[in-house]
Amino acid sequence: MQPIHHGARATRTLLPLAAALALALSACGGGGGSTASVNPTAANTTLKGAVIDAPIANATVTFTTVAPMGQPGAIVVGTATADTSGNYTVQATLPNTGVPLFANATSPDGKVVLTAYMGASNTVLAAGSLTSANLPNLVISQVTTAALAVYIASGGSYASLTPTLYAALLSQHHDDILALSAAIKAVADGYCARPAGYRDTDDMAHDIAKKGMASATSSALSSASTTLGSSCDGNLKALMQYISSDDRWAPELDLGDVLEQGAPVVSAGTYSLQGVLAQSGMSALPQLPSPPASTASAASMPAPVATLPPGILNSVVTVDAAGNLSSSDGSITGVIVGNLITLTVNDGQGHTYTLAGKAGMLPIGLVLGGTPPAPAPSMPASSASSAGSSNVATTGYGLRMGGRTQSGGVLTRFDAVLVPQNSQPVWTQLGQSGRSYDNGINCGSSSGMFGVRLMGTGATVGGLVLGACVMPQTAGLDLSPATQGGSGHEYGDDDLKPGASVSFTSFSLNNTSSTPYILSASAVISINQSNPSGKTSTLNGQMFYVLGAKDMIYSTGSSSSVSNGLFVMNENPLDTLQESHNGQDH
Repeated sequence: MQPIHHGARATRTLLPLAAALALALSACGGGGGSTASVNPTAANTTLKGAVIDAPIANATVTFTTVAPMGQPGAIVVGTATADTSGNYTVQATLPNTGVPLFANATSPDGKVVLTAYMGASNTVLAAGSLTSANLPNLVISQVTTAALAVYIASGGSYASLTPTLYAALLSQHHDDILALSAAIKAVADGYCARPAGYRDTDDMAHDIAKKGMASATSSALSSASTTLGSSCDGNLKALMQYISSDDRWAPELDLGDVLEQGAPVVSAGTYSLQGVLAQSGMSALPQLPSPPASTASAASMPAPVATLPPGILNSVVTVDAAGNLSSSDGSITGVIVGNLITLTVNDGQGHTYTLAGKAGMLPIGLVLGGTPPAPAPSMPASSASSAGSSNVATTGYGLRMGGRTQSGGVLTRFDAVLVPQNSQPVWTQLGQSGRSYDNGINCGSSSGMFGVRLMGTGATVGGLVLGACVMPQTAGLDLSPATQGGSGHEYGDDDLKPGASVSFTSFSLNNTSSTPYILSASAVISINQSNPSGKTSTLNGQMFYVLGAKDMIYSTGSSSSVSNGLFVMNENPLDTLQESHNGQDH
């Protein structure tokens, strides 16, 4: 499997050895095929999850090995029918081999078909009974469906899919998976019409993904816009941010098939929790509309509710050996199981959030010094506070989460770190791994500089693509516009408006002494857009970034009228998190 090529923006080979094997055993594409029903000699296991784009009542749920339902070689190992809320319980007979396991869901009318990759069959079998609290992809959704469609469009083979390949897929193709997820949800929920010629949403997803990588200037978002019609563009913008900020789907964008069992990734101890809460202005969708008659029109999503500016959270929390997390004043509580973290956060401003997502390890060398989270066995607790050294590399954790306010259910993105108290980030260490991360961005030969492709989501910046050259500094990051390479508009454009150009003013993101892991701009950042007709527009706003996050938060407007958007990115030095010291990073 290889990464999608948008011009020169993705020139690396994705895990070359595994990719070669995947192509050699190719069973690509979305074409039909028979599905065998067998009862292999293996053990039974119970799998509980849900079929949720919006909850799909009475969906038929089928678990298969080798490939998804209807694909060549697929073998049925368990079936069930979801209840009226989309919840299901499957008794599956799983082979004790490393063959890939898939979940498939079909709505009663057959128009909504969703798929999900569960990992290796023997791994799921060994884990015993599982729920989505242990395996996020047991929520069969638009995210899991989009990920598999992008995988196949990139040249992958179902039979050769492994957790390592899937982790790389989520990391290197994050923006395309997110855009395709929005397209699937827009059609499944009835906000945009399913174009004629597609059997179901899965068939549509595979075609959008295939066309999204058909040329140097295409993307999943531009392909989705062309397929669904420009009337759907506003919904695609909103739904990309909606999905990123939802506690059901944020874990799938980062963890997916990772089994969350056993010891928490975060070691027991006391930490500084520093993060940014960014409300989307959207809440759980109400009664869904009747689907439009054609792609010439689209139903409008509900107008955003009043939105708060991004809020800075800075607190001290304790994590015990069982993964329970809490602050001394009770304003923050949560649980960490493996890499899956759930939190309840009171921001001190009268707002309480419930959040879920990934906790991963920041790369070694990015966190320095500080108070040890827990005193060493030979060290008295009273002396622990003075034991830290500013020159010693320590372990810190990044949190990527989505959730909602308890009052009103406003979907919210939460990017944060858990780090030793009094520790400091080493921003200048970013990009020093020796690996090439340019995303096809032309940044010249400046030492230490790397390129990042930022794709906007949300009503204000959705579809805007910035090519930024990032230069780490002691107190943060300097970002400047990349030079267009002449091979097409792979950045500096609007994926929803062909021919438009987008630029931004250079800016610096700096930290403060109280929250050194959070960066923000001291001046207003301007983003300029020029359409082929000659019409120009300018956005002015503030940018926020937390070490290890997979997005930058861009907030426009005044305190009485705020709009928060997200600029998401694919794999680069800014967003590397590991599941463990030796684990695959996303």
